[in-house]
Amino acid sequence: MALDTPRIAVFGSSSISVPVFETIRCRFHVVIAVVSEEPRVRRGKLLANPVQAWAQSHSIPVLNGTETPGEVLTKRLVDDAVDILFLLSYGRLLPQALLDAPRLASINLHPSPLPWYRGAAPIERQIMDGCRQSAVSIIRMNGLLDRGELLAQEPFTIADSDYRTDVEASIIRVGVPLTLHVFDQLLHSSTTPLQQTGAGSYARKLKSDDELIDWSGSVEQAYNLVRALAPEPCACSFQETDRLKILRAIPLSADTDLSADAPSGTVAQFLRKRVAVRCGDGWLELLELQFPGKTPMSTVDLLNGRCLLPEIVLRRNPSA
Repeated sequence: MALDTPRIAVFGSSSISVPVFETIRCRFHVVIAVVSEEPRVRRGKLLANPVQAWAQSHSIPVLNGTETPGEVLTKRLVDDAVDILFLLSYGRLLPQALLDAPRLASINLHPSPLPWYRGAAPIERQIMDGCRQSAVSIIRMNGLLDRGELLAQEPFTIADSDYRTDVEASIIRVGVPLTLHVFDQLLHSSTTPLQQTGAGSYARKLKSDDELIDWSGSVEQAYNLVRALAPEPCACSFQETDRLKILRAIPLSADTDLSADAPSGTVAQFLRKRVAVRCGDGWLELLELQFPGKTPMSTVDLLNGRCLLPEIVLRRNPSA
């Protein structure tokens, strides 16, 4: 790496960050990666954060922002002569002193058409709301939640059939060249910042109650929730005391030969090995489910194993 190669600090904690960070690494000198996730343990083993695993595979030093004081991070960026701080899916606000530490700028890639869907869960909330148009926004961070000046914004389409992983792929596809474009502008002092206009909206952090399907709502609402939350944490419903995760589903057409008078949440088996649930205005076919402690399975396999019970009513809360 040439001595005059721009020096970059990357901040992020989720898998969507990694392809963008890798593109940056291939063109610039990533001197440090900072994650914001508390260490997780599963079955007695420490799980590596995806950004941490990526950084370690390339011998990039890693710090955990949940454990490292802001002043220590600030000094590290100054000592490392960082030119640009780049943040994607970090999940924490950074102090102004840290944002001021890089020579050129501290910028954030946010997966929404800012000022809409500021906050912790922009991808999920857009899918839950049935949005068909979105955008990748890159802002200069100012210490306020997703309210910095816009440096670039590029739209993309969300298809009716897109799940969260599909939307994330679109964000990466659009976000990688947009990020490189903004880097080039920063390095050549040619940015044209724009103030965000309008009140916008807030994409609040997801809670466990957000995962529960309200079967009295529309088919579209239930389907959007499934698309937004798969493959994890997943849209959920209770079959008696079992909390079922619904990984795949599809709305059925209005002319489906199933009763329109069935109570919301009713499970119906049709065409031998297909299963649908009654919503407030139609039927949602279930394609892939996961019972507690089990691996995901198709509805055909669950019917064969007599795990999924036709004619039962799925509910938001466990029943005795």
